[in-house]
Amino acid sequence: MTQWLPLLGSLPVAAAVLAGVIVNNRTHREGIAAADERGRQALDAAQRHVELSNMVGDQRDHEAWRREAVLAAVAAILETSASVRADLTSCGEWDLVTAEEIDGVGAQIHKVIWDRPTAMLTRLRVVAHRRIPNKCEDLLRTLTAAQHITMQRLKLHIDPEATVEELEEMASLWQKAMRHAAEQERALVETTRAELGIDIPTKGTAVQPVPAPAPPVAEPQVEAAAEEPAAEEPEQPEQVEQPEVPAAEQTAQLRLADAAEDPADPRQAEPAKV
Repeated sequence: MTQWLPLLGSLPVAAAVLAGVIVNNRTHREGIAAADERGRQALDAAQRHVELSNMVGDQRDHEAWRREAVLAAVAAILETSASVRADLTSCGEWDLVTAEEIDGVGAQIHKVIWDRPTAMLTRLRVVAHRRIPNKCEDLLRTLTAAQHITMQRLKLHIDPEATVEELEEMASLWQKAMRHAAEQERALVETTRAELGIDIPTKGTAVQPVPAPAPPVAEPQVEAAAEEPAAEEPEQPEQVEQPEVPAAEQTAQLRLADAAEDPADPRQAEPAKV
């Protein structure tokens, strides 16, 4: 019986070791599972970030393409409008003498108005807000009306039965149509800028001119003279008052002086011999 005592004593130790190993393995498995979950979450976040970046880039490219398409279509329609208005403005220089010639020119202008801009209108209806294609269509219809008025005006000029009142009325309608077309061009430009976010200041900031340097002002000489000490003037020697000489003595002195200045006479210089 005693020989089984060591074996029985080692059983609790083995059980404790086995329990520790099982607990340790469970802890390791939980740590590995947590690490795997964190890695999966990090991978999902990175994938979402990449997808979001790609989406932003695609949206930016799409917006750039849309802006270019809108600008190209609107510029083409404005170019056509400017060309048609220039042609209608110079209608007085056309050498048309028959109604058939006038109708032929009108058909050509009508084709120019609606040939290429029609495709541009279709593109604008797809890529732009409906305000822009509506403005473009209004502009083209106004140009068409101006073209018809111009043709009628030319026909009145070659009609011998046309009156002055009819010519003046047609000229007034023509001017209104051309002015309305120019206004619609400006409205189309403003609408396009508003949709595309193009901000152009109407009035530039006035630059203040740099003032010219003021010329140096000379300081008055009086102040300089006042600041400098006055130069001392040399003192004049005091004149000693001489005593007054009587008139008789003065006369005698003058005579003696005249006698000294005159050349001496040798006969008077020698003393008389006795």
